Amino acid sequence: MAQQKTNPKLEQALTRGDLAIRQANSARATALLRALGKMIIDASATIGVEVSTLIPDGDRIYDPADGLWPQVLLVSLDGAVEEADPDEVRTVRLLADDPGTVFRVEWHRADGKIGRQEGGPFATVAFISDVDIPWSDDED
Repeated sequence: MAQQKTNPKLEQALTRGDLAIRQANSARATALLRALGKMIIDASATIGVEVSTLIPDGDRIYDPADGLWPQVLLVSLDGAVEEADPDEVRTVRLLADDPGTVFRVEWHRADGKIGRQEGGPFATVAFISDVDIPWSDDED
């Protein structure tokens, strides 16, 4: 059977559109991580804790992998992320498969295992900063 030829202009338009959608979704994930980082910094400052955050290569175009966006927000409660002990840095990712805004925090536990906690923005800020947040992510 002969294959139908695709109009080159249609193919080009669809390819460009697909790239624009991927870029917009990736930029949204990075923007959410940046906003969360700012929330963590500001919340921690209210109790006198100086927090450092970093999103390495956050401006690249990514696609979700294994239900997570590949961008990572690195959080250090012990000085600059670049100078902190890697075992003390918390890693935050945005879940891609959840229709809401849910983050996954990973850290090295004292027993050598990786700890994980998932929650919305306020729960994540409260978990990392140990600040008592007066409201929650639950929608009523």
